[in-house]
Amino acid sequence: MFCNSLDALSRLKNCTVILGNLHVVVLERTKREHFENVSYPQLKEITGFLLFYRVRGLESLGQLFPNLIRIRGKQLFYNYALIVHDMPNLREIGLYNLLKIDRGGVIIWGSTQACWIDTVDWQAIAPGYRHVLDVDKHAQCDVACRCSRSSLTNRCWNIKKCQRFLDGPEGEKCKSQCLGCRKTNSSDCSVCRHYTFRGQCVSECPNGTVVLPENSYCLSDDECIKIGGWSWNNSCVFECPLNYVKINTSNISTCKFCKNCTEVCGSQFIKSLETIQLAGRCVYINGSLTIHVSSIPEAVTELGLYLSELKEVFDYILIYGSVEITSIDFLPSLRRIRGQKLESGRYSLVIYNMPNLQSLFIANVTQNLIVDNGTVNLYGNPMLCMRHIEKLLKVFPTKPNDIDLPQGMNGYSGGCQEISLELRVDVINETSALVRFHPISDPFVQYTILYILLPQGNSTKFVPEKCSESEWFVLDVPTVSNQLVEIQLTSLHPASNYAICVETYDPVDENLARSSILSFQTHIGKPQPPFILELVASTSQNVVIRWVDHKDYKSHIIRYELDVNIIDIRSKDIAARDHCKHKDEDYNKLDYLRHAVVSRPPSNYDKGCKTLCGVLSSVTEGALIEEHFDICSSYSTECDSENIIRKNETYGKYIKSLSINISGPGNVYKVGGLAPFRDYKFNLRACTESHCSRSARNVVRTLRKNDIDTPIITFIVANSAGFITVHWNPPVETNGPVLSYNVEVVPKLNSNDINYLIPQAWCTARNETSLTVKSELAKNYVVRVCTTTLGSSKSCSAWTKILVTVTTKKVPTWWWSGILYGVLLYFISTAIGWLWNTRRRNSDRMLLIDNGLNYENETDPPSFMMRDLAQNYSIPLRDTPLD
Repeated sequence: MFCNSLDALSRLKNCTVILGNLHVVVLERTKREHFENVSYPQLKEITGFLLFYRVRGLESLGQLFPNLIRIRGKQLFYNYALIVHDMPNLREIGLYNLLKIDRGGVIIWGSTQACWIDTVDWQAIAPGYRHVLDVDKHAQCDVACRCSRSSLTNRCWNIKKCQRFLDGPEGEKCKSQCLGCRKTNSSDCSVCRHYTFRGQCVSECPNGTVVLPENSYCLSDDECIKIGGWSWNNSCVFECPLNYVKINTSNISTCKFCKNCTEVCGSQFIKSLETIQLAGRCVYINGSLTIHVSSIPEAVTELGLYLSELKEVFDYILIYGSVEITSIDFLPSLRRIRGQKLESGRYSLVIYNMPNLQSLFIANVTQNLIVDNGTVNLYGNPMLCMRHIEKLLKVFPTKPNDIDLPQGMNGYSGGCQEISLELRVDVINETSALVRFHPISDPFVQYTILYILLPQGNSTKFVPEKCSESEWFVLDVPTVSNQLVEIQLTSLHPASNYAICVETYDPVDENLARSSILSFQTHIGKPQPPFILELVASTSQNVVIRWVDHKDYKSHIIRYELDVNIIDIRSKDIAARDHCKHKDEDYNKLDYLRHAVVSRPPSNYDKGCKTLCGVLSSVTEGALIEEHFDICSSYSTECDSENIIRKNETYGKYIKSLSINISGPGNVYKVGGLAPFRDYKFNLRACTESHCSRSARNVVRTLRKNDIDTPIITFIVANSAGFITVHWNPPVETNGPVLSYNVEVVPKLNSNDINYLIPQAWCTARNETSLTVKSELAKNYVVRVCTTTLGSSKSCSAWTKILVTVTTKKVPTWWWSGILYGVLLYFISTAIGWLWNTRRRNSDRMLLIDNGLNYENETDPPSFMMRDLAQNYSIPLRDTPLD
């Protein structure tokens, strides 16, 4: 089905199985609201591939297909069965019922807004195939799964839907006929393991039905005809197999054997799983056969499956640059190469640059192959020994010359001549091993030891010069006698696998031979510490730590130790500065150096992300990226001496110190319950069964928390002389320690909006919880108390109104002159007092002005704009007990 409009997509209504492929492509005028009520829950299976490309507005594939369980991959798009490309609004894949992709890999690319791509175990869904995932994480993606206690099965499609598994500890326990089932009913199958008949799972199709090979459904003859097929050989087919032709008799189709109607194809260029399958019906190729499958692991199996019937190539065969191919035994039926058109006008068989090719055709093909014209051209095949080539040369009418078969360009690393030296390797420690072998009796023979570091997890048999990414170390052996030779190898990598052999050279006969190749592993010892890629505060209470392991130790790490400790600020360090006199003006600036630490790993560590972490994959955007690697950070000058005291302590409801054991493998962990706007030190160690590494360390500060830092007024009184006394309780919760308090007073005038008035303010130290101030005389006042903390310059209580009762007395008339004199004296004194008091910090009487434009509530969340990162002031940080 090809759906490039919403109307075309609506044809999927009531559809349970798609026979073939589903393309949902180029819906560029659609919007989010167009998909709000669009869903096809009945679709369970696609026999080909599923392709999404440039569908705007769609945020989840699972929204469209919530019950899609299986993609069989009978046809592939290149090598892939699930392709999601260039989906600008996609938030998640969300196919939370998808259990199995039978054939083909997964490619998800160009969906920059999508989350939960790498939280799905694609190898469990499509084992053995390549998966290409473009993971570009951002803030909203930083939600860890809570699906399983085991990191191996802690997988999810989103925060609500966990991944389903067919096998393993989380595998669904279903009846034998089921491939997936409901947890509450093991007989309620998601899809069937063997055959499906009228919605029920059966072990074989009942009598009177035929099987549909694409998905193993049991159909009646009428049902088969209805979908465009016909019954033949107990199957519902849409085309006849090789050596058969379709015929119609009385409007009934069937397949009839045809001796000379085998399929003839044009030239075939095989470079992917898809093109291998397209060549599957070819018995004769009227042209050339070219094979270049590079490094596709599944290619060898697919070649054997689809090219097994090929009998004749009219022109030539060209095979090159295919790393996975070790033999050409996938052409067991080849009988003839005609050579009507030759490669470069001379060659009917060309094989070059095949690093792992060890043999050619099977014996039956070599003995019976007919080549009408041309010769061979073989070079750059280090594993292909000349004895295999020589067996094949006799079937070619033209003998190759030195250019066609250059000397020394085949089999030079294949150990084609093997010699027994009783080679043995004894590992001494993490970095050295002792090599022993018995020399042969010829005193002129020279010996060389060749050894190479194998990539982690490599199981391929290595030979000298085979691997282009690695170089063999060469160690010349001094002249030896007939005694046992012992050579010590030093400077080896710990916890690493090596391959080793001994090469002999006879200068008299110019003969080169090699011993059999052995492998050995150095001791593990104390592992290298993990590398902290990101230490990022995601909220006021949560910090995400992400790390990678040293490549040599990655496979040996079974757990991690994580210690989190608050870095306290001592009272005397706070009191060392007068916070009433010296105000910090940059409280609202987000200090990326403190809230997010991001580093690039060195080359001997795994890479954390495909772009070397050019942007944060967790949260805070704009964090600076450290170019250097300092495993001990700046909090220790002696890396190897660590006094590790692991403990769990809290103060209040927040963590003071926390020690966690994290089961491996894993590379991300979220720590919650931290205090807001506080510095925490993280120590992370990687552990094998017997040793733990030294710590990788760094410090990060949690983000501010909104709506805290507010003091609580407990008592307030004002007298007729203008004296106001305020008592308050400190804030229950603060963003870092309290630095000072401000008492603000506004005389209650006619205006009802105090937001337009700048109050009188008096500042006091952090350890004070009461203050008496002198304000100008008024009948009532409004008062509040504000807190300055490390994370907020002003968090205030609500305005509290105070009523003042003023008592009056009858004044004699002869006093009026005295009163007038007093008034004049008052104004003169007030003017002098005002000039004097402006110099003092505790009398901040200001003009009444309209400051609605620049007065801001400083309890609002801090801005995330990147500003000047240079700090004006910072309080010394020390590891000391809390007050």
